[in-house]
Amino acid sequence: METEFKYRLKDESVFNSMLKDAELRRNRTEDAEIIEMKAAYFDTEFQDLRHRGVAYRIRKENERINATVKWDLDVFDGMYVREEINLVVNDEAFADDPDIELFVSSSAYDVLSEATQGRKLVKNVEMEYTRRQFLVDTGKSLSCISEDQGVIHCLDGHDEPIFELEIEWYHGDEEDYKELASRIQKQYGLEIEDRSKLQRAFS
Repeated sequence: METEFKYRLKDESVFNSMLKDAELRRNRTEDAEIIEMKAAYFDTEFQDLRHRGVAYRIRKENERINATVKWDLDVFDGMYVREEINLVVNDEAFADDPDIELFVSSSAYDVLSEATQGRKLVKNVEMEYTRRQFLVDTGKSLSCISEDQGVIHCLDGHDEPIFELEIEWYHGDEEDYKELASRIQKQYGLEIEDRSKLQRAFS
């Protein structure tokens, strides 16, 4: 399960201010990490996954490759809640031409199998962005605050900029996590982003 808030950004000043925020600094578990992201989304030629609200993503995060399936998305006041399965992929060839068998031992497999009906997956959307992130441990909840800046290469050929802030709940007290996100949103005047990166690629 993935739970996170998404907000639109105009520039780097908000995240830079958060790095200096006294309360966040007290609860930070580490310095900010920089991750170069290259993501590709796969679907059938008929976009069966998209029509069923399922996303299949292969993403290179610096030198690590992850395969992810997301489904059952619910968005309310900027908070995204969805089922999510992540697996590490060590095969570059598979990353370029994935199938659903990787997830055969997970709950995502039935979702993928029902949607694709044996049809081959093809690449349809790509993204490139730089993520800056740090962890916040309040003593009640653990969250990750990240800034993404880059570009979406949309299905129709145009490029859509990425500039957003995410506050993702890892574990602990959910109400404490929501209070943290609410404080940050109010303090920095953040505007809710009610579309995921993949949704924006098709809008």
